[in-house]
Amino acid sequence: MSELFDPNDKKNKPILDYFENKSWLVVEVSSSTRNSLKKTIAQLGSKMANMYDADNFVDAQNLLNSKKPHFILGNKIINGGSTISLFDSHLKAVPNRMNGGFFIITDENSLAEVALSLEYDMDGIISTPFTGFTILDTLISGVKHKLAPTPYLKKIEEGRDRYINGHLDSARESFQTALSLHKHPYEGHYFLGKIYSDNHLQDEAIHSYEESIYHNSEFFKSLKNLSSLYYQKKEYIKAYDTNLLMANKYPTSPDRIPELIRLSIINQKYEDIINYLKVFHTIESPGPEVQIYLSAGLAILGKYFLNCNDSEKGIEALKGSLKFSNGKHEILKSITESFQKYNQLNILFDLFEKIDVSNWSFESQGIYFHTLHSVSSDDQRVVMTGEKLLKNKVREILVYKGLIERGIKMQRKIGYIENLVLEGTRNLPEYKDELESLLKKASQNLSTSNSV
Repeated sequence: MSELFDPNDKKNKPILDYFENKSWLVVEVSSSTRNSLKKTIAQLGSKMANMYDADNFVDAQNLLNSKKPHFILGNKIINGGSTISLFDSHLKAVPNRMNGGFFIITDENSLAEVALSLEYDMDGIISTPFTGFTILDTLISGVKHKLAPTPYLKKIEEGRDRYINGHLDSARESFQTALSLHKHPYEGHYFLGKIYSDNHLQDEAIHSYEESIYHNSEFFKSLKNLSSLYYQKKEYIKAYDTNLLMANKYPTSPDRIPELIRLSIINQKYEDIINYLKVFHTIESPGPEVQIYLSAGLAILGKYFLNCNDSEKGIEALKGSLKFSNGKHEILKSITESFQKYNQLNILFDLFEKIDVSNWSFESQGIYFHTLHSVSSDDQRVVMTGEKLLKNKVREILVYKGLIERGIKMQRKIGYIENLVLEGTRNLPEYKDELESLLKKASQNLSTSNSV
């Protein structure tokens, strides 16, 4: 029997009474771990007959839908998905959170995991390796406030239940009543803000969230929603300041990095992006949207450092931008312009040489060729690369221009230049004047060389 929890101790009777009739869903790949977790839960008073288990997402979802367990305890990563994806369904199955809870086991012990628990309003996160002591301590800590809820908490949960089930008017009445039951009813104001926001009443929602923060300046959910509303209303300074309050208290959720980078750029707080890069490195599998926004932010950060004559930081930021750009044309264009402006294209070309650019868009492959043409003295390589791109239907103006300019340098026959101009004009008619100007230059150079 665990030394942490003694069921014979009278002070633990409320815990035993609370868990006695509660049902559980345990989600874990390992059968031995599932059995161990259930035995540990049983120490708190829950009955084995009220425990269900699954080793994959589909079975877990089916059990949740059919059994509607009060509590879920599961590994973050399971066969076929993540236990976290069950959270919203569990919230609907058990809307009154005084009677239920959600706990996650994770292999990571990072700030990103803490942010995750805040985003989803979980009752606890358990990091591996864990012991029976760890499990019991986390479960008890997560339900302590539920053992004997105050009238205020009861009214909040009544309103939450109504809100989740779509009864917004009666939910609003519950939350309004809750405001008079506590000296600092920050949760009541928070839920009123959600209802106003759902009804597209942004000003009323902002007022409610501001009231919530007045009563609790560190309440994460109100800070987060208020920041988003400020951003939607283009009140960027307020949005940035609100995020600063959050950053001083809580770790940054990876999902919020895109919005935070946009705010930093709008408010010209470029060096903030370095902090988001640190968060990014804690993410196990960052999504493409997060990568693209981080890349765009680093591109701007690199340009900022270069303008401040800090070439070392500027180049490092641009390297990071390229790494996370996934070949996105707009970002590559910005990176290339920054390297070119400060005569550092050779660094960019060395980076390009380590990347398989064949998977990039045609526009992005055009930027690669432009860089090759700009830095390489190997005429044959430049020409062979450009012609191969055209053969592969990479019909970009940078490819045509590079080949024509290289042909002029090599004093190729005018017919070669004419064919490139004719093909380029046919495929890219909007660049007709520019291409014909290059042909005129080639003709003049040829005439000059012949006269000599």
